[in-house]
Order: sequence, then C-alpha cells, then structure tokens
Amino acid sequence: MRVLVFNAGSSSLKFGVFEIGASEAHLLKGGFDRFEDGHCTLRLVHGDEAIERHVACGDIAAAASLVPGLLAEFGLSELDAAGHRIAHGGPDFTEPAFLDDTAITAIEAITPLAPLHNPANLEAVRLACALWPTLPQVGVFDTAFHQTNPAAATTYAVPLAWREAGLRRYGFHGTSHKYVAQRAADALGQPLATLKIVSCHLGNGASACAIDGGVSLDSSMGITPLEGLVMGTRSGDVDPGAFGFLNRQLGLSIEEIEDALYRKSGLLALGGVADMRDIEERAGKGDTQAQLAIDVYARRARKYIGAYAAIMGGIDALVFTGGIGENSPAMRARICEGLEFLGLALDPDRNHNVMLDDYAAPRIEKDGSPAAVIVTETAEQLMIARETAQALTQT
Repeated sequence: MRVLVFNAGSSSLKFGVFEIGASEAHLLKGGFDRFEDGHCTLRLVHGDEAIERHVACGDIAAAASLVPGLLAEFGLSELDAAGHRIAHGGPDFTEPAFLDDTAITAIEAITPLAPLHNPANLEAVRLACALWPTLPQVGVFDTAFHQTNPAAATTYAVPLAWREAGLRRYGFHGTSHKYVAQRAADALGQPLATLKIVSCHLGNGASACAIDGGVSLDSSMGITPLEGLVMGTRSGDVDPGAFGFLNRQLGLSIEEIEDALYRKSGLLALGGVADMRDIEERAGKGDTQAQLAIDVYARRARKYIGAYAAIMGGIDALVFTGGIGENSPAMRARICEGLEFLGLALDPDRNHNVMLDDYAAPRIEKDGSPAAVIVTETAEQLMIARETAQALTQT
C-alpha cells in the first residue's frame, strides 16, 4: 500500500511517500520551509539522492499545490491513501480516523487546545482533499498514544465544573514516543512488554513520556502542548498564579500572557534565540544568559526523568530523540549528569560519536550500566504511514 504523509506546521510542510506492506520503504522525503518574500526552500531525498531547491512558493497552501507535480516527477503519483499528523484529538479521537466533514468539524472544535498546531494540520487536510478528492484521508493524533494514562495522571486538582468542561491532561508527541519505544526494544533485543522506558523528544517542541510495557503512563505535556519541558519558544511548566500576577503588575490580558508563553518564552526568552545550536554557540563564547538557558533546560528534563523512573518503579532505558536529543551530545550529557543512582551513566566517547543512518539506535551508556541510554531519530511519518495503512486494512 502506498501512503502519502503530510505533517504541516505553522511555518513548514513536511511530506513523505511510503510503501507499507510485508516490507516497508520510504520512497520520497520532502519538506518546505523558510518561507520568505514569495519563495521557500524545498528539500527532497529520493533514494540516495538529496536535492535542495529554491522555489517560488509563498505559503503552505502554495507548497501543497506543488506536491502532485513532485510525485509525478519521481513516478509516485499512484497513491492508496493520505495520512495526516493531527496534534490534538481531544477526548474522542483515540485512534486513527478517516477525515470526513464530521471529523474535520470535530477537530476544528478543539482548536483552542492546540492553537499553534491544529489549524495548520487542518489546512493541510483541506488542501489534500482538494488535490486528491477521491483519496482516503486519515488523521493520526499525537494525543492518542497517551489515552492509556491513568486518571491519576490526567486529572488536574481543580473544581469539578472545570473538569466537566474538559480540563484534563492529554499529552503530545505520542506518535514519536510510540515509535522510539519500539525502536529501543529492538535495539535492546528485548520485548517491549518487559521494558520500563523514559522517552525524551527534545526539539523545538519537547516532551518526556513514561512508557511501561509499551503503554504510556504519563507525559509531560498537559491539556495543551505548553506544559512540561522548556521548548524553543514555549515556557513549559509555569505557576498558574503567574496569570494573576502579570495581570495585576503589568496589566496584561489572558490573551497576551498566553501568546507570550507560546511564542516568546522558552529558549528564546532565556537565551535570545530559539535554536539550541545557537544557544550552545553563545554559551561557548561566555554568554551567561545562554548558559542559564542550557542549565534550566537540562534541569527540567532531568526532573521529569527522575519522576518517571519513580512512577514506574525503575528504568531500563532512557531514549533521546528529536532535533536536540539526536544532535546535541552536550545536552544529553548535562541531562544525564547526576542520574547515576538510576543506573544511567554515559560513555563520553559513544555520546560524542553517534551515527543515526538507516534508523540506527546506538547505545551510549558505559559498559555494565544497569540502564541503557539510546539515541535514535524519530520516525513520525513512518508511524503515520503504518497507522494509515492499518486503518484502511481494518476498514
């Protein structure tokens, strides 16, 4: 079965074509980003060939309209389905769903829960429906993997009326956490059902997840993707009393505070830039604010790892993924520092010589360490393709 996958963000559009069956193949990988002055950068990977183009394309809608031509260019126009990443599925979307008018309306209704993500996701769905009107469109939800979280993990200690209105924790990056947990089990040569894993998806968005026996028990994100770890422009955990304080002291409205927590906080607020690579470069030159950003980021992640080990009664493997988790040996070392009591101890040479080609999942702990430390690229698009194909097969 040939599946086209879309992963649309507010400022980028990623897509891929997969063959899913007895064997799996990633036939084409593409992405549009850096939209500026009516142009953008297009990056493609087809087989062993990597291609970069500067194309006339001012926004995501224009980018999506170019995809059919790109598929034809590489002989991939024949498709069986399109799979879409949808960030927030609310309480009702607990598994992949066909995206008919009813489903799209229901997803629109929960947009306030993921204001940065769901609108872009839905725009890609509508564009795909217009470009391929007869093609089945399937939504795969970031929140679905965490539906197994117990009530003790999902319940906020707030008035009943608030909870009845829908205020609860959901968790995100579920597709990524689900994939890397299985990839870690493969790397360890052990059944996933026997393992206690903490997965750290560290990118512009970041979250940690406690996975016991392949089942999500807890995630650092909450009702929205704002709670938890420090992120590129998102604050992560903040005392909710900050809303009242900022309103009284600075006269800020709820909307202004919320916007700042999403778009003007995190690494950007602490270190002046949202990209960890830039933060680390500035810190290396003696920038004290950049160093503070690194310290806050690592400390927050370390706290969640320790908490999740406590929840599960131990840890067999810590997995790093996402742009920072995959590419920053210094951050991996800072996060693991002091966690030897959990059996987590890095080998410096292995940590600094990570190779991730062909879905590799290298182990970077010291020999004899009780717990494994693994680095692997996330493969959300592959998981979306798998779950889309499974939905069609079941239907």
